[in-house]
Amino acid sequence: MMKIATIIVTFNRKDLLLRSIDAVLRQTYLPTKVYIIDNCSTDGTSDLLLEKGIINESGVYNDIELEYIKLPMNGGGSMGFHEGLRIANESRKFDAFWVMDDDGMPHKDCLKELVVCLSQSDYISPIVADIENKERMAFRDCAIQQFIESQSENGNMIRGAANPFNGILYSKRFIETVGYPEKDMFIWGDEINYDLRGRLLGMPPSIACKAIHYHPRNRAQHSQAFFFGLKKVVFVDCKWKMYCRCCNAIYNYKLEGRFTQIVKEFMLYNWLFGITMHSLSWLKLYNTAFLNGWRGIFGGHKKYMN
Repeated sequence: MMKIATIIVTFNRKDLLLRSIDAVLRQTYLPTKVYIIDNCSTDGTSDLLLEKGIINESGVYNDIELEYIKLPMNGGGSMGFHEGLRIANESRKFDAFWVMDDDGMPHKDCLKELVVCLSQSDYISPIVADIENKERMAFRDCAIQQFIESQSENGNMIRGAANPFNGILYSKRFIETVGYPEKDMFIWGDEINYDLRGRLLGMPPSIACKAIHYHPRNRAQHSQAFFFGLKKVVFVDCKWKMYCRCCNAIYNYKLEGRFTQIVKEFMLYNWLFGITMHSLSWLKLYNTAFLNGWRGIFGGHKKYMN
């Protein structure tokens, strides 16, 4: 059997984390070790894990090695996945790495089906299904079967698609070729960046159609219409989140060579904040994020978190 490290990144969602751990330990193809990467939770996550016996002196839980690592600060999903993959890979014990957030819940055969497909791709994604409506996709507005029939050639794999960091299985070769996720992006674009880097280095993703990973459906409507309703851009009324989105998007567009998109967004956001909203603070935030994204300078979101 392949030696697989499972990496679960968590922050202040201790009950969901327990559900995720339980689902991982019920797999028909068990991982070799589970790493829980805690982004400095403040909700008593470590106390609950101790109480349940998940953290213990033996470093083993339900006959599986388990290591709990609490980071000194909340560095967002990007830091969590960076550190989890780095620590697991540097141990030199594993052939592949299975990564997920704490709100994901893999079907009991998920890892088994991912492993079957790893010989055909170094970057394998499961079908990410709505945890409340298991027949539908979590991040696409369609039924699972409809998606598979429209995208796959044989019903087994879909080439060139993935939902990064949601039950993804990466081979050791992928990690050693692409490196680790960009640790300072915090959220909103870090997963796109890692996916893009893999594609640019000749390691595009594939979806294993028989592997299912459950996740809450993305119901958030992050958009703002303006210019008489004719234009629409991504917008959320939270400055640190919006900073991350804009900075990371520009960085990723530049990496991909999408310079027309960069110009388009620059014009649209300056119109939205400067002319439609008449907001100097939003205008300054956007242009700072834009410049830092172009330069590859991350961390500016921290200014807006207090």
